Amino acid sequence: MHLLLPLVFTATPSIGLLLDWPWLSLSIGIALIPLLELLIKGQLKPSSSFAWGSWFPRAVMVGVILQILTLACLAQELSWLTLILLAGSTGYVAGAVGIVLAHELGHRRAFIDKALARVLLLSVAYGHYALEHNRGHHRAAATYPDPATARREEGLWRFLPRYYSGVFTESLKLSQSLPGKLNETWALMSVTVFLFTFMTLIAGWKGLVFCLVQAAVAQLLVGAVDYAEHWGLVRQTENGKPERMGPQHIWDCNNTIADALLFNLPRHANHHLQPSLNCDQLTHTPASPQMPTGYAGMVLLTFIPPLYKKIMTPRLPANSVFMKDQHGS
Repeated sequence: MHLLLPLVFTATPSIGLLLDWPWLSLSIGIALIPLLELLIKGQLKPSSSFAWGSWFPRAVMVGVILQILTLACLAQELSWLTLILLAGSTGYVAGAVGIVLAHELGHRRAFIDKALARVLLLSVAYGHYALEHNRGHHRAAATYPDPATARREEGLWRFLPRYYSGVFTESLKLSQSLPGKLNETWALMSVTVFLFTFMTLIAGWKGLVFCLVQAAVAQLLVGAVDYAEHWGLVRQTENGKPERMGPQHIWDCNNTIADALLFNLPRHANHHLQPSLNCDQLTHTPASPQMPTGYAGMVLLTFIPPLYKKIMTPRLPANSVFMKDQHGS
């Protein structure tokens, strides 16, 4: 299942186009996968781990990238309704599988892994994410300055503007080069502009709209996931510096479906505590606060902030510090 699920789900936008079901991926992601997460939760042993090797993540990543480009090229032949639904489905796969794999491969050392990660992120207009995540988030997670750490009083819709602007501005700071050198963040943005312009020349304005919609959906998913992964958790300050990162600072998830679909991303605490490990090596961390369902269900929950807080607040660690915003509200 751990090979079949991400492979089949990755192909669903193309399958949906062939069957004239452009909504297929969206319906699976919004309804079927959360239901499976609820039905199959608790079946995963904490010590178990999937093995994908090196070739499978790379193959799936190439599939996601080619699917985005191919479907964008076909956009000119689609009705506007079909285009929007298909772009939404493509973006859901690009966010749920593509950005997850870009996150995984971006942490690896091999040039091909880093290159594939960058190409995928550029195709969803989020090339600077890898800069901020690898060089910033892993150091600053569960602290006030980290844009990807949601404060306890924040709902998703209040968090997202701060998150997107923060990831971009932090990536600018982190990619500052020597005088006269090109800033890496602006260079990546320029490549995305070039790519989307090129797609417009090939597929017209519909091609551009397709690219923009799928990028927006993909970025919304990664924003919702980042929101849930550290919401309300903060490291205390010791001698002017944040305390050492511990399992109590990262939400973890023990769910078979989520692990199989997202290449063990839900084992997020182990990833932060041992970032050198590949996804195959990650294990569940029972000492962390636990999500009640898999990531697909958690994303839906984040969309309804009052319900999210009602369900998640009792799951916060008893000694969790209330992270106030800059104005102390």
